[in-house]
Amino acid sequence: MALELVAGAFLSASLELLFSKMDSREVLDFIRGKKIRGKKIEEGLRKLKTMLLTANKVLNDAERKQITDGDVREWLQELKDAIYDAEDLVSEINDADLRSKLEANQSRRRKFLFKVRNFLPSRFNVKKVEERIENIISTLQFILEQKDGLRLIEGVETRPFRRISEATLVKESDIYGRDADKEAIMKLLLSDHQIGGDKICVIPIVGMGGIGKTTLAQLVYKDIDNKVMEKPFDVKAWITVSDESDVFTLTKMIYQAVTGSDDCSITETFQLQHKLEQFFDGKKILLVLDDIWNVNYQTWCALKIPFDSAANGSKIIMTTRNENIASKIGNVPKHELQTISDEDSWLLFSKHAFSSLEPTAYPDLLEVIGRKIIKKCKGLPLAVKSLGGLLHSELDPKAWENIVESDIWELPQQENNILPALWLSYYYLPPRLKRCFAYCSIFPKDYTIEKGKLIRLWMAEDLLQPQRNKPLEEVGNEYVKDLVSRSFFHVSSFDGLTMHDLLNDLAQFVSGESCLTLDYNHSWGIMTKKTRHLSLLMYQYYDIKKLRAGCENKVLRTLLVLDGGLISNKQYDQLFPQLQSMQYLRVLSIPKITLTYRNPLSTKVFDSIGSLTLLRYLDLSGSEIKKVPDIICSLYNLQTLIMYFSPKLTRLPDTIDNLKYLRYLDLSYSAIKRIPDTVCNLHDLRTLKLNGCTQLTLLPSNITMLSNLQHLDIVGTSLREMPPQLSNLKSLESLGLFAVGKNIESNIKELGKFQNLGGKLCITNLENVVNVEDVSEANLKDEKLIRELILEWKGDSTQDSHEAWKVLERLQPHTANLEYLEIRNYKGRSFPGWIGHPSFSCITSVTLSNCKNCCWLPPLGQLPSLGRLSITGFDMVERIGNEFFYDGFSSVDSKPFKSLCSLSFSNMPRWKEWSLMGCSKESCGGVFLNLKDLWFSNCPELNGACIPDYLPSLTRLSIIRSSDDLVGSLSRCECPSLDELGLRRCHTMKSFPQGRLPSHIESIWIYGCNELVSLSEEGWPCHLNSLDISWCEKVLGGNLRRLVSLTSLKLHCLPNLKSLDGMGFGHLVSLRELYISSCDHLQCLVEEDEGLPTSLTSIKLSNLPNLKSLNANAFRNLTSLQNLRITQCEKLLCLPEERLPQSLSVLDIRDCNLLIPRCQKETGEDWPKIAHVPRIIYTLEDLVDI
Repeated sequence: MALELVAGAFLSASLELLFSKMDSREVLDFIRGKKIRGKKIEEGLRKLKTMLLTANKVLNDAERKQITDGDVREWLQELKDAIYDAEDLVSEINDADLRSKLEANQSRRRKFLFKVRNFLPSRFNVKKVEERIENIISTLQFILEQKDGLRLIEGVETRPFRRISEATLVKESDIYGRDADKEAIMKLLLSDHQIGGDKICVIPIVGMGGIGKTTLAQLVYKDIDNKVMEKPFDVKAWITVSDESDVFTLTKMIYQAVTGSDDCSITETFQLQHKLEQFFDGKKILLVLDDIWNVNYQTWCALKIPFDSAANGSKIIMTTRNENIASKIGNVPKHELQTISDEDSWLLFSKHAFSSLEPTAYPDLLEVIGRKIIKKCKGLPLAVKSLGGLLHSELDPKAWENIVESDIWELPQQENNILPALWLSYYYLPPRLKRCFAYCSIFPKDYTIEKGKLIRLWMAEDLLQPQRNKPLEEVGNEYVKDLVSRSFFHVSSFDGLTMHDLLNDLAQFVSGESCLTLDYNHSWGIMTKKTRHLSLLMYQYYDIKKLRAGCENKVLRTLLVLDGGLISNKQYDQLFPQLQSMQYLRVLSIPKITLTYRNPLSTKVFDSIGSLTLLRYLDLSGSEIKKVPDIICSLYNLQTLIMYFSPKLTRLPDTIDNLKYLRYLDLSYSAIKRIPDTVCNLHDLRTLKLNGCTQLTLLPSNITMLSNLQHLDIVGTSLREMPPQLSNLKSLESLGLFAVGKNIESNIKELGKFQNLGGKLCITNLENVVNVEDVSEANLKDEKLIRELILEWKGDSTQDSHEAWKVLERLQPHTANLEYLEIRNYKGRSFPGWIGHPSFSCITSVTLSNCKNCCWLPPLGQLPSLGRLSITGFDMVERIGNEFFYDGFSSVDSKPFKSLCSLSFSNMPRWKEWSLMGCSKESCGGVFLNLKDLWFSNCPELNGACIPDYLPSLTRLSIIRSSDDLVGSLSRCECPSLDELGLRRCHTMKSFPQGRLPSHIESIWIYGCNELVSLSEEGWPCHLNSLDISWCEKVLGGNLRRLVSLTSLKLHCLPNLKSLDGMGFGHLVSLRELYISSCDHLQCLVEEDEGLPTSLTSIKLSNLPNLKSLNANAFRNLTSLQNLRITQCEKLLCLPEERLPQSLSVLDIRDCNLLIPRCQKETGEDWPKIAHVPRIIYTLEDLVDI
């Protein structure tokens, strides 16, 4: 079992928090109130603290030694567990004090208190507390007695051990996948362009540990002199900075490197910098500052003073894992190294695993296993190199398999370099971040962690150190930023965080037995009494016995079901009544958010949850309860309550204000109709999420009492107006929705009183604006933090088109950070000038919908960053011309839509002409040069001759409910990158293709084209490999004989299709997958004299009610067939006469009443034909077992 490698590294932070709680006035006052026994408890806590302080004295030495000494690692694990026990004890004392105060303060609400007092057992037994203190002290005493035997020394100064940072020489032949990176850095080095007022260009290379930053820097450092005839730099020097941050020391290192002299007797920083300045005077220099960890901006400003004497064109390359350092020191955009490809990884791996020999000299199996190994490394060069070296000259495939199947910590430590690289990244983390990172081991590999959720979990587990005048959410956000900047996290879309697999391994490594994730095969480790945090993997079926075993762990602090694990309703009832024994549980997340598996959450479950008074985080998303039970409101430590997607939830109890520490309340997509006024007594509430609550029409009138509220999400509600004086919420940072009302409280000018609004804002009911001057007072021009803006008119309005124009004109937002703009149901006939103005340089997405009075589009072509544009519901537009591309002020020479990747037109019934005059390929090199996705939907009058004839980047074209003239026009279009064509409900199209299609198309899907009768033999793309035809009522067939590259054919819901005869199946020599379903009149696949392509590996026949037989000839030569599925074929009498192919590995026969009895094992008439198939499926249960 893997022991915890770096427990000591974060135990000091745990002790600091524990001591602060032990010394708190609340704990001490409560204990002293217990009189005689209280004195004994206080004495016991004092002794406990003394012993922990003694342990703390040797932690620094233990931290240093435990890397190489397994006994020290074990000692640290035992100490950590004892600290956990002490934390639980102190938390219980603190909770008892809080409870007594709560009951005293709430005595006026006797009915509620009677329920709580009679349900919750009083767990604070003074005698038992004394015994527990004695037990912990006894355990600690035993642990401390071991320290002398382990030779742990007190008072050892914590200094980072000398890391393996001195760069060794690399050969270019040893480097793979870095050609583009090398050329990019080379280009910067050879450029003489001056950066602002700086003579020296500082180029940051950023990336996680082990990704090859130093290697890349070495490569360009060595090769730069060979790029030009004359050496480009007068002075070159390499300085390994590592953790050094002292200006004098760094200056001395640079001086010695550039002069080549180790003899430097100068002791004053000023004198040394002056000497270095003289040396650099007029010289063109290249410095590499490798592996910077701790240089801040002030240090850099002082350090770079001597560089100003160097010549223009001088360069500094810096490598770092920390993005913050790169942004503060670098003066050109950082060069962020990405992982290398699988093929490059394999080349690197082979270099080290097979040395100078060719891989073919080794057993073939080794390459197969080796490629599995490099996939595990996920493109991290250091990991690939280390594992290749580990397996160097190893011929036993079993040893290679062990690497595939084992986690990285099971490798012999002295033989690998992965742990030192990743360990150093962890080692240099501040103590406050170490526990937070280790906690992330509760998430499985490749899991996207929502940032806000992670911060709330950290809060619940007391992993955030409070800072004066900063809410914990802000502290957590800083922690995340810090971990991101150090490459521990990568930011994905929508505030998601991911970890490289090797960093996930490291988190598992450092958390040891305290964190455990259960998977389908039970676990990555073994659950022990030391397991404090447990998670269940997403969408898995679980053995109830294993789950119950997990829930019997009484010291568990976290029970997290990730993304709705598939636990049945019966299992919930069996499992969760045991929750009441988990008295130290802080996090409980049991969401059931899938549509088919909802959790009814019985009374038993709620009764169990109601006893968990230390609970801080509770997620019951997807439950079908109608009201949050009162017992939940007895969880007075609760910080987070999530009831997301609870479709029957209509109300909260009035006792909700007992949750005095609640900071986050999520009722999104519930049926909540009313928010009780008592919610407004939750003065710590920071976030209230009500988005998607369509039955909610009003907010509490006194909501402004929530003085700390920062985020109010009410998008998708049915609010008719806003509460009065909403702008009194001075802390509000995001509102989501502002519903304009006709009364003064909901006047749009109320928006102008908010000071910090940002994020997403939807202003709806704009038809209620009475005085357009009020819109000016909304002052959106000053709201710099708004990133997404939606402007919406609703219903019928007396507002005329000119009034609507004036309203929209006054809603101009700030240009700085706006990324998304959407305008809905606008009543004006034209758009004001700010729409499409190039000053909105950050806008990446625009949606204009149902602007039914507009006769032309705004000039969006000059938005420099616009990547996605959707135009829908412009009933009056008949022509789109140059006004769409230019604003009348921009130069015609400027390329319109230069960043656009996705363009969609829909519901434009009168649109006939699309003029590209002035921006054709001939006149300006073309337009939409970066467009990848083009979509036409319900544009029945559009002339196909008008669409652009040059779309060099287009990869996908979708034509829906539009003229088949659009399809026919493809033959004249130059679309060299087009690989997907989709047609849906093109009801005038009778044959396909119409003319020759672009040859590079690889995938075509045709849905719901009810007039389509035949498929032409000519015109198909020569590279087509996927064809999907569905819901086409009149299709009889067609000759597909020319589709020699086709690998997948799907025919679905074609009622007139009776046979595959005449479709040229014998010529489809590349076809691997054939899927036929819901073709009611299909009686046979092919006639006796025809066969199916021998290349087929998978055949799926589903819901073919009239299919009666399978031709023996059709299956005779299918020597590659691996998967055969036959479902819902009620009239199919038997399998082919001959034995099914020997290659078949899976046979799935379900819902075939006549066929299944013939295929029963041993007894069925067709059993001899299928007895050789390894896997035969007859029922859904058989399928689940796979």
